[in-house]
Amino acid sequence: MGRDEHPSRRTFELLSDEIRLRIITALGDASGEDGYASLAFTDLRERTGVEDSGKFTYHLKQLLGEFVEETKTGYSLTLAGIRAYQAVIAHQSEGSVTVEPFDVPGECRTCGGDRRAWYEEGRGHVGCADCGEIQFRYPVDARHVDPADPESLLDAMHERALRDYGSMLRGICPYCGGTAVSDLRFEADHWEGTGMIDDDALVHVVCEACSWFVYANLAAALRIEEPVQAFFAARGVDIWSEYLWTDRIDWAVDSVDADPIRVRGHFAYDGDHLSIVVDGDARIVEARTVESAES
Repeated sequence: MGRDEHPSRRTFELLSDEIRLRIITALGDASGEDGYASLAFTDLRERTGVEDSGKFTYHLKQLLGEFVEETKTGYSLTLAGIRAYQAVIAHQSEGSVTVEPFDVPGECRTCGGDRRAWYEEGRGHVGCADCGEIQFRYPVDARHVDPADPESLLDAMHERALRDYGSMLRGICPYCGGTAVSDLRFEADHWEGTGMIDDDALVHVVCEACSWFVYANLAAALRIEEPVQAFFAARGVDIWSEYLWTDRIDWAVDSVDADPIRVRGHFAYDGDHLSIVVDGDARIVEARTVESAES
């Protein structure tokens, strides 16, 4: 590789050949519950359908050390090879499923209209049937969505987003393992470009390695934190099972300070309040429960 050649160029060159992709796919497809498979040379060549042994050997050697490793019993995928296989599988399912808009509980926070959910182009959406604003959207693998069971879309969106939020907000990208950094955003530029509903304070988390990012309102981001979980658990609410776009989780921003950045807000349930202060890195610096006089 030349001095000025970016490592990613080598990666794309290795994966640009059909035979090499077939090798990676064959090793991935042969794997099962016990882990990723190791295939002997002859078995691997047969699974790729390449009759020319010399041509197959050439392309296999190109992958060795980066995407494929030699084992005692044959050849298997490296971690990079596993990620490449996962990308191939994900791409195969893209665009193959759509779910037409269907009614979901709750109403639009902007106009009070009916709320609907739908799935298209690899993303699940929850938005308003009347004004068109989108409250929530997130990438979802089509294999987790059953058009005959629209509720499967809601579950898939919720679980996927919770997993990503939890990992990213803890500083680890769930896709490449890189370092994720968080901060608070107060501008509406992102939401204006997507048609999504704005909020007083947004949590922005981005991976420094692969640039995967998430935007979330504070209510969605804070629900993974222990004080919030404990507050609702003490009142008989499993916050993990509540959809991220639910109306049952009542959150409001009370004030915003600029220097240093402090966002003060509260969750409310049945007259009780959990007051929270968040710093500029979207970390809780104070949490205090205030019970109603009737409690």
